Amino acid sequence: MTRDKSDPPRSLREQAYEAIKRGILDSRYPPGALLSENQLADELEISRTPIREALRELAGGGLVRILPQRGIVVSELSVHDIVEVYQLREQLEGFAVRVAAERLGPADAEGLMADHRDALAHMQAGRLRAAYDCSVLMHSRIIALAGNTRLVQFMAQLGDQVHRFGLLTLRHGRVERALAEHGQIIEALVDNRPEDAEELMRQHLRADRDLALRVVLPAGVMQPELTA
Repeated sequence: MTRDKSDPPRSLREQAYEAIKRGILDSRYPPGALLSENQLADELEISRTPIREALRELAGGGLVRILPQRGIVVSELSVHDIVEVYQLREQLEGFAVRVAAERLGPADAEGLMADHRDALAHMQAGRLRAAYDCSVLMHSRIIALAGNTRLVQFMAQLGDQVHRFGLLTLRHGRVERALAEHGQIIEALVDNRPEDAEELMRQHLRADRDLALRVVLPAGVMQPELTA
């Protein structure tokens, strides 16, 4: 996303944080990988101090672990984490979509449908990451439509884990099915069918969860045949 010219310049720590986080979420730094401050500093052309600060912040968010005698390790993909995150998502987003169906206005409906059209167009053109980015907007719009500030805060706290698991399912062939499910959810929203919208959202998130669990072994290591 292009930064608005009126935004203040990001600090070196913020630049390092965003770059390293993007590398983790996109699996350029895979689960279990050791991260070297020196290597990251050379790669990002940023001094070690903001790199160190960024890594501490990432540790606070659970994306890396600081291990004595070993260094910085990218957090493994844990079956336990997947189950917990999707349990919360199902409850929170199930609630959100039911409320959103009752609050949806014409402009909101058009926004949802426009994002969905863009996602489908990207998918058909083979731009799967762009399709994923557009599809994520549906979830964000629904959370915002619920009009609950605490819900927004809770979902923001889950944001990195949600994104990481979402990209995991993207890389393993679920884009077309997931977008079809999005279309059904949007149709239920537009038709003011809150109960149907909630059930469809729950089914959608369970399918995402089930694929993520199939990709990750009980030990928390990605299956080798699925890491390409």
